[in-house]
This record gives sequence, structure tokens and C-alpha cells, in this order.
Amino acid sequence: MSSDLVLRPGEPSFTGAARYSDGHPWFREDQSRIYVRFQPEGAELPHVALLDTGAHYCILDREIATGIDRFLTEPLGQMELRTAYGTIRGDLHTHRITLLAEAGDSLDIESTVFVSPDWRAPSFLGYVGALDRLRFAVDPQLNRFYFGSLV
Repeated sequence: MSSDLVLRPGEPSFTGAARYSDGHPWFREDQSRIYVRFQPEGAELPHVALLDTGAHYCILDREIATGIDRFLTEPLGQMELRTAYGTIRGDLHTHRITLLAEAGDSLDIESTVFVSPDWRAPSFLGYVGALDRLRFAVDPQLNRFYFGSLV
């Protein structure tokens, strides 16, 4: 086995796994995407988010953000975010989200989230401040999302 494939001897590569969906339950798209289940701190129920390594930050849909607003930190700053859905103004916050495992352990991530009352698309799990804080892999044959802590 190539040493490039060994992450850390004796350490599990992933600590949790869950099936992902190819589409959002209420947002119609023409192509398959990777939607994973997550639960923001303060939310009563799990939600789904698009796994998007090209998205700079996590973006919470308006309904989720409104329901958990008392659990968000003070804004880290306001910014304009250019997205495939247009340019949106909003605030950055630090917020804990949990990736929900069907096998192994769920994983809490202290993430940077973008919140805007003008956002009209589903939630996104973006790279900076979230996905860059964990180890993850996708198996498209099984629709499985694997994840684990970096440390």
C-alpha cells in the first residue's frame, strides 16, 4: 500500500458515516448533488445541506437561521457573498453544527456560517470554516458520506 494512502497508523480514517441524498427534498434541481443531514445547535430537527467544497462558507437557509437566531454568536462581520444565486449581503457567525451519523459517531463542528434574510436557496456546507476542519470522503456507488475529526 502506498504511504500516500495511510493517514495516521493505528488511527481510524473516519469516525462516522451516513447515506447522502442526490437531491433536496423541496428544492428542485436538474442534476444530482450531495445532500447530507446535519443539525445546527438549537434546531429541534435535523436538516439537509448541500456539500459544496466550492462554497466559501456554510450558508443557513432562512428558516433554519430564524429558528436558531438566539444560538448564533454576535456577528463576526457583515459581507457580500457572491453565489450561483446572485450576490447576497449577510452576517458571518460562529455556530456549532453536527454531522449526523448512521454508523459510528456524529461529529460536532464549530463552523463559520453566513446568514442572510435574502437567501432563498437551501443550506450549504462550505469549505472555509467547516469542511476544512474535518476529514471526509464520498462513495458515489453507495451514496455514503464518511467523516471524522482531523485530530
